[in-house]
Amino acid sequence: MRDIFGQPNFNSQRGLDGLKLVSRCPLCQTEHNPLETAVLDETEGAHLLFIRCQSCGSGVVAALTPGSYGLTSVGVVTDLNAFEIKTAKDWGRVSANDVLGVVEYFNHQSKF
Repeated sequence: MRDIFGQPNFNSQRGLDGLKLVSRCPLCQTEHNPLETAVLDETEGAHLLFIRCQSCGSGVVAALTPGSYGLTSVGVVTDLNAFEIKTAKDWGRVSANDVLGVVEYFNHQSKF
């Protein structure tokens, strides 16, 4: 598989469980060491992973969940560190009222 720049995005070696691990930073394309991946949480077969790029400092947080057709992963680039991600994870879900409260706050701030 290749990323948006046409570069291979997976290493050629498989992990112990047969999964290919993301091996390049999505921003600077520096190779990651898969052993530096931090497991932030495990729940009912799902894993929350964090990889920090040693070159550019960006991070990727990814959720791996088992499904009926195998493993599904969703990842996002972040400037947060592992501690901040663990803290934010414990905040719980964002409700519609939370979003409306933020909108109201910024609307109120712009009037001054």
